[in-house]
Amino acid sequence: MIKAIIFDCFGVLTRDSWLAFCDSLPPEANVPRARELNKAYDAGLISKEEFLKGVHEATGAYPEDVELIVDNETYKNTHLLELIKELKTRYKIGMLSNIATNWVRETFLTPQEQQLFDIMIFSFEVGTTKPDPKIYKIASEKLDVEPNECIFIDDIERYCAAAQECGMQAIWYKDFKQTKQELEVLLASADH
Repeated sequence: MIKAIIFDCFGVLTRDSWLAFCDSLPPEANVPRARELNKAYDAGLISKEEFLKGVHEATGAYPEDVELIVDNETYKNTHLLELIKELKTRYKIGMLSNIATNWVRETFLTPQEQQLFDIMIFSFEVGTTKPDPKIYKIASEKLDVEPNECIFIDDIERYCAAAQECGMQAIWYKDFKQTKQELEVLLASADH
């Protein structure tokens, strides 16, 4: 039986401009290094200044431009927030995000939108990032459910695979319509 649904933030509840930035870099840019730095920054292991300097060295991108990319996620997936409002009446709702700041609470979600989530797990607060199995375990424990009672939704396939390895069901988010359909199927089959 499904008791909880856990959502990623970037690329699910909002567009992910960091991924778009990495995809737009020229072939000579050291994209793996930039991603490594982003992961360390999200986990709170390096400062913003170290992150910006490192990304500049790896990609040539100006620190001011990179800072705008990581600080200004503004597009909300309002359709998904409406669906979460409906789901909240029957399921515990969580958020699990790789992020280096408290931006989601301070800027992105209104206080009313934050109330839709029973828990919000941010990588910088727990010292690890997806796809580390520990972060999925933390989420299910904070929701007071077993991993096999959770559905995890993320736009990055390997994060979904990691959640499945931990015992959760997962949906690889590509767009709202596809995710809603897959979620309805999973929830219907779990009720039988």
